[in-house]
Amino acid sequence: MMTQIARLAPQAHIDEAVDTLLKTSQSEFPVVDADGRLAGVLSRAGLIRAIKELGPDARVADAMTTDVPTISHRACLEEAVTLLLGKQAPAVGVLDPAGKLAGLITSETIGEMLMVREALPPGAHIGWIRPAGA
Repeated sequence: MMTQIARLAPQAHIDEAVDTLLKTSQSEFPVVDADGRLAGVLSRAGLIRAIKELGPDARVADAMTTDVPTISHRACLEEAVTLLLGKQAPAVGVLDPAGKLAGLITSETIGEMLMVREALPPGAHIGWIRPAGA
């Protein structure tokens, strides 16, 4: 999951979201309330649509997708993939024990993980540690 992610507030203006889009390489932005809970996701496509239809002064809350599936931080990756495909969701929110957003899983991050896994030497796995002195 992505944990180093730019987050948007529901009350933020669309022009602030554009600024964030241009400063990051993300294509989906979690929208998080003041308590750190996932309120929705604003995709790059949703952002562009909002600029055209609502203008730059519109609020992120008016453009975000609110039907975003979530899983526990202890859930397995297969559950996230099932939710992404089954609900055709832009992302799956990963929640910590307090119900706050811990990270985001997207089809892009799953694809990157698979590419890295494919490139690893035989016997190595994601999260492997390089031997001391190597």
